[in-house]
Amino acid sequence: MNITMKRSVILLLIASLFVYLAACSKSSDNPSEPGSTASSNELVTLTFWSAPTGSNLPMGIQDDPVSKYIEQKLGIKIDMDTKATDEKLAALLATNDLKDIMVVHKKYAQQMKDMVIDMGPLLEKHGPDILRNVPGEVLTSDKKMADGQLKFLSNKLLVDSASPEPLWGGVYLRWDYYKELGYPAINNNDDFLKVVSQMLQKHPANEDGKKYYGFSLWSDWGWPFHTNNFSIQNKGASFAYGGPANVVQIDDQTFERTNMYLNESSGFWEDVAFWNKAQRMGLLDPDSFTQKYDQAQQKYNTGQVLASVISWMVEGGNAYLHGKGVYDKGWYGPLPMPSEQYKYFNKKFGSDNWVFAISKKSKHPERAMELINWLYSVDGALTVTNGIEGVDWVNKDGKYAYTDTFLNNSKDPDAVSKFGYGKFGNNLGLNANAYIPGTKNPISFKLTKDFQKAAYDKPEAALAREVLQHYKAELTTDILPPGQQYQTSSLFELMGFVPSTEPDDIKLISDKLTNYLNQAIPKMILTKSDEAFASQKAAMIKELVDLGLEKVYAFWDTELQKGIAEWKAASGKK
Repeated sequence: MNITMKRSVILLLIASLFVYLAACSKSSDNPSEPGSTASSNELVTLTFWSAPTGSNLPMGIQDDPVSKYIEQKLGIKIDMDTKATDEKLAALLATNDLKDIMVVHKKYAQQMKDMVIDMGPLLEKHGPDILRNVPGEVLTSDKKMADGQLKFLSNKLLVDSASPEPLWGGVYLRWDYYKELGYPAINNNDDFLKVVSQMLQKHPANEDGKKYYGFSLWSDWGWPFHTNNFSIQNKGASFAYGGPANVVQIDDQTFERTNMYLNESSGFWEDVAFWNKAQRMGLLDPDSFTQKYDQAQQKYNTGQVLASVISWMVEGGNAYLHGKGVYDKGWYGPLPMPSEQYKYFNKKFGSDNWVFAISKKSKHPERAMELINWLYSVDGALTVTNGIEGVDWVNKDGKYAYTDTFLNNSKDPDAVSKFGYGKFGNNLGLNANAYIPGTKNPISFKLTKDFQKAAYDKPEAALAREVLQHYKAELTTDILPPGQQYQTSSLFELMGFVPSTEPDDIKLISDKLTNYLNQAIPKMILTKSDEAFASQKAAMIKELVDLGLEKVYAFWDTELQKGIAEWKAASGKK
């Protein structure tokens, strides 16, 4: 690079910095912000243990425009560990060497509670937005994790959802092949398998001549992952409670419970039967029993797998076709498969079970509280999600819209690292899918109807337009099974009222159950006949009982009964 070009680049960077700083200094007309004040204290650096980011983000001091905005507004530099793992966290916990701010899964609360401060006394002075935007029942629930003290604070709260929560366990398949078959009805699991089988018969290889598989699984996440999602959601239920062995199937609405493994019509057994049938029909990738997740994902990403029951697995296949300039073909889902019990629902308060905490060893606990508070503010939510006001988006009389700068920057594969768009999304107090408190404007402007409809006009949305035309829908979120509507589930409100861990004697049994399930489930899937499946099923249930299944279920059922009663009392439910 010659000297003149270097000077031009430097001047451009300086000019860009002034633009961002000017935007940072603008007064905000966001609603619900009285009491939110920028810190006047001296500049400090806070260490930050991040929730999983899903992107290859830089470690250390964050210097993207959003981080610079935080630095200018709050006087805080963020030194973030973006490569957080359970192994690294275990080392921190073993030495009590926590970061100033920790964002961890609730399962670590009991282990951490003596290493972190009670944030309650700091809220009045340093947490006005938390007090304003976090429902009282959430604070009550969070205090249950630390004997009545607010040592942990649930994040990504979805008090009022601006968009239906995507159904990530459902029917996902190659749409243009489905169209080729004449859009056959998919009313149950067997119909799904039949359609995929017909696709595979017509298309044994993909566009590159590579062999097609109906489905491709992986073994390194544990086999219960593949047997505790699809059919359970079809039943309007969850395995959110029940410990590592997932012994409880609980209804999203009524909280009715059943033993996942003793109830032979549970979602677990329906999923095991589904994968067994797929295997017997020749639809299951034979590498499913040995390959790891990355290997399975690579097959989906190169267009070698026709279907999935997991939403994110098919996204790479569409990117693969887009790379070839093909936009009117590809994968779509979830297809609206009806069921008497099927429920499309949003999680009320929608926390992902991750919580904030402040280390007792932090030299700046008040400043840490200020940063956490900002992440619960409207300004924080809008900035983290959409970028810098005046640069990336504008607010004209209460109508929010992205600028061309944002739209162009978003095309960069490294937009998260370079511009900070969504970088702190999993560390946000308010969920980006929620409405701005006190309004009907979504925090993420991508959720506005105007933005979504405009997105369908793009060339790469040709497949989505065809799907909408087929179902006569305005938005893809409008595509529901006949007679179905979105509902709200309070299931995840129970989190603070139910233990996140098991006593040692129960955990010992749970570990044995989990180890056995990871051995037994593949054997069940690989059986070659109905008779062999039934025989193996009976033997499996007997072994689970012998290992102590009923004792583990009794523990969780009792805790759920108590937790539900406490939750009802705290939230005023009957």
